[in-house]
Amino acid sequence: MSIAKQSKFEKRCATKITVIVLAGVIFAVLTSYIAFGQKQTLHESTIRMAAILFRHGEKNPTSFYPNDPHAKREWTGGLGALTMKGSLQALNLGQNLRLRYHALLSKDGMYSQENMFVRSSYAERCIMSAQAMLAGFMPPTEGASILPLPWQPVPVTSVPRLDDTLIAQKKPCLKYETMLEEIYSKPPPDLEELNVENAELYHILSEFTGKPIKSVLDVEFLYNTLKAEEDMGMELPEWTKGIYPERLLPLAERSYTVFTDNDYMKQIRGGAFVGEVYNNMASKVNKTLKPNRNLFFYSGHDVTLVNVMNSMGILNQTSTLPDFTSALVFELHEVLDSPEQYEVRVVYYQDSTVENPSTVDILKCPAPCGLESFKNSVSHLLFDDYDKICENTKQC
Repeated sequence: MSIAKQSKFEKRCATKITVIVLAGVIFAVLTSYIAFGQKQTLHESTIRMAAILFRHGEKNPTSFYPNDPHAKREWTGGLGALTMKGSLQALNLGQNLRLRYHALLSKDGMYSQENMFVRSSYAERCIMSAQAMLAGFMPPTEGASILPLPWQPVPVTSVPRLDDTLIAQKKPCLKYETMLEEIYSKPPPDLEELNVENAELYHILSEFTGKPIKSVLDVEFLYNTLKAEEDMGMELPEWTKGIYPERLLPLAERSYTVFTDNDYMKQIRGGAFVGEVYNNMASKVNKTLKPNRNLFFYSGHDVTLVNVMNSMGILNQTSTLPDFTSALVFELHEVLDSPEQYEVRVVYYQDSTVENPSTVDILKCPAPCGLESFKNSVSHLLFDDYDKICENTKQC
């Protein structure tokens, strides 16, 4: 795009950008990189598909402790809502994903259900993050949109929380839930050791918060509340000094991995997503994917990412507590001189500021990791019937 044309485009958008609130954010950052779509991106000659799992942007606290000085504050959007900063983070993530994956869009850069699919957790902050990310990822090319702003509507689908095995991962699973309850009631040795070592800390936290703190799960909830308040510029109580984040963080990190504490739990909380990724890639290669899509987006939570990454044994290469708008991407490449022709590569974006993601080594599948080799490396996570492996009682 020439400088003269870009200047004219920006002026025209600036006069109309107040049509919707989000557009004000979009305009400020999008017009500077629409031309990026013309650049040659890394691997665009070989990449055939990408499955992108990302965490939502910054959010308001979802809960408080009884003595929380900020509990009665009015939170714009409500508890757990996406903040304006969170919207910007998601927008920036979309911008950076565009640098690497724009070649997978349709030729005109416009949305097509034949080309891409977007799914979100039921949570509003995830749905809104997906919308903001897409605004950054695929602004319409000049003259392609009839709307008075550089934005195009893209559908975001979701399923009810209790039907979701992929992202919210809250569909009932009797065997899993029984196992999880047992871990909390009779902690494994390492968890029990943590509880014993931190008994005094638990006591101190209980007194200051006004809430019984007895486990790493209780600490995790407290950590998340304090983190959210800190992120939003709230002044934390004096008692948190020397305690938050340094003493709480390791306990919160361990709490997140409890959900994938053994091989069976990894299969339940990681297998559904990994299975979807593999099945879509295999169908793409076999030319049976209908519609024949190139892009799959999944907007989820920090625990979604931890569950998938811990299940695959790659958590030590990514983040034990994923930041807002961090993203794990599975790429399918066609490499003609590769032994298996089609390779799987995994990369990780630490947050929305990252332009060049870090490469993640796939456990038991050294590069080049062929598609079938990838399947073999994650075969212990794959399953066909969720209700069957969960031993759910069939309803009449």
